[in-house]
Amino acid sequence: MWQGRIWEARPEIVVQDSPELLAFYMPPGTLLKETSVKRLEPTGAVRKAWRLNDVTWRFGGKLRLSVPGRAYSVILLRNSDGSPHEWYINLEQPLQRTEIGFDYADEVLDVIVAPDLSRWRWEDEDELAEVVSAGLFSEKHAIALHAEGRAAVAALQSGKSVFSGWENWRPDPSWPVPVLSADWDTL
Repeated sequence: MWQGRIWEARPEIVVQDSPELLAFYMPPGTLLKETSVKRLEPTGAVRKAWRLNDVTWRFGGKLRLSVPGRAYSVILLRNSDGSPHEWYINLEQPLQRTEIGFDYADEVLDVIVAPDLSRWRWEDEDELAEVVSAGLFSEKHAIALHAEGRAAVAALQSGKSVFSGWENWRPDPSWPVPVLSADWDTL
């Protein structure tokens, strides 16, 4: 979601839905809706009205792990051969359950972690600086995002978190490619 509108819609298979962890899988070949705008203006505005386009997920599988109430998701992106490509920590407002799925709002800053968890780096720090400069996020909020990102990396690297062991998880090969529900655009 962005500015009360749908920014992207993805059908995903629910792998786990528990108080400790939400896990979703998106296989290659999944048709999703993605905005035509790839970057916000520094003011947070969108230069033109965006529309959602059909896009086919052509990469390896995508496993999204979210701890209810936390302000991030840990995403394991796989190569087409199934091997881990990278861990992607998406800083976001906590997932909100709806009648047809889950909504969240992205918080701009992300973290990229090596497949073996040995190193990590910030992603989109330039965009975060732009939205802080434009007054959309406060400096305090940007500091909190960095702290949340570091906490997510520490949890992932600890080997003792709810994320541990998911690197070995594999989807059931009989699962069909999911499709968006007919009411995917219901707010």
